[in-house]
Amino acid sequence: MGTENISLSGVADNRPDWFYPEWAANAPFNKPIVVKDTDSALGRYNQRTKEIGLKDLARIHGHMCDGLVIAFVEIRGVFVKLFPDGVVDRTDLCAVSKNGPCWADTAAFMTGARINFKTLRIDASIGDGFIIQRISTGEAFKVHLKPDVFPEDQAALESKIRSLRAQGKPVTAEEIDRVEKMGDELSLKLLTTPPDKLLDIEKLEDYKFQFADLFGMRGDIINKDMPR
Repeated sequence: MGTENISLSGVADNRPDWFYPEWAANAPFNKPIVVKDTDSALGRYNQRTKEIGLKDLARIHGHMCDGLVIAFVEIRGVFVKLFPDGVVDRTDLCAVSKNGPCWADTAAFMTGARINFKTLRIDASIGDGFIIQRISTGEAFKVHLKPDVFPEDQAALESKIRSLRAQGKPVTAEEIDRVEKMGDELSLKLLTTPPDKLLDIEKLEDYKFQFADLFGMRGDIINKDMPR
């Protein structure tokens, strides 16, 4: 099953809109993913595929921002390796994401993984990247941006704004405008640069996905009946 099987109704809307700028819509590396799902709550595989694009993510997430674009580019880069035929099976994936709205929303929407299905793990240690695993094959990849792709001055300003707000202090309109402009500039770079120039993708051998590792048996009682 390939992209030639996509029906008209299954093609992503990539037209510019008030929340989706023309520079994003026309960017050369802003390509949708092709997915297959099931027919219904108790259904079989769809016989047709459909497209999901960055504009769809912006609608679901609430806005288009650089975090959303980073997550989209990273996960799409892994899909090229997990699904060489170009069709992503969203019934066959688990994912690890940090607890950030851009990251977790994108992971859930693009992979079909969910916390309530125990296929989406939230783990701060993953940082601004993901681990994506194809359940049926066990293949897993870790992905991050290459060093120096994310601008240092943008990181510093974002950190300053978050720190001020955490202390209950205000930030200026100029600071918000500036950080949003930086985010747009980074998004444009990400969507106009070949993915192999942006991404570090590492194959993980014998990776074992764990939904959570906070639970276990009590270790302090295993010898309670042993003789003295």
